[in-house]
Amino acid sequence: MLKSLLFLALPLSILSCPYDTCAPVDYGSCGNACCKLSVVVPGSTESVMNLLNATLNDLGPDGQYIPQMTAEGTLNFGDLRPYDKAIDFIGQAMHTTTNGMYTDTVNFNLSPTDDGNTEILAFSISQIAGAYGDDGQNYHNIVSLLTSVDYGEGKVGEGDFVRLDGSCPEPTEA
Repeated sequence: MLKSLLFLALPLSILSCPYDTCAPVDYGSCGNACCKLSVVVPGSTESVMNLLNATLNDLGPDGQYIPQMTAEGTLNFGDLRPYDKAIDFIGQAMHTTTNGMYTDTVNFNLSPTDDGNTEILAFSISQIAGAYGDDGQNYHNIVSLLTSVDYGEGKVGEGDFVRLDGSCPEPTEA
């Protein structure tokens, strides 16, 4: 009987996101599981990009972020300031789940705010076809990374993020 219970519990532990920041499950709102969030952090876009770049180059807070080469030929973030666009930096990293079974793509746009801070627009999407429920992994990919960084005036909290669409919905009370 004990072996049967352990066997039944094993798939749940293999597939689940084991972190506190895995609460809102996305059910295919982008055609696949995804999450899109925005947060404003203190500092210029260049200083924020440098902090995020250093964090990603150290593989992020859980050691599972993989730096990516940009179209601009730089690791993690490309500088769009010479092109006079609405965003200053664009970036990307991959994140591998704790169980090593899945990889997600995490994209970033860094834009200056009127008061000299930086708005980070972050988007994470599951890279396996048919990811209808992500167990909150895409939300975790964004929130765990961006809350781990000290922006010079402290860290942002989970409550500072703004949901921009129907992805990664607010957790419901049971």
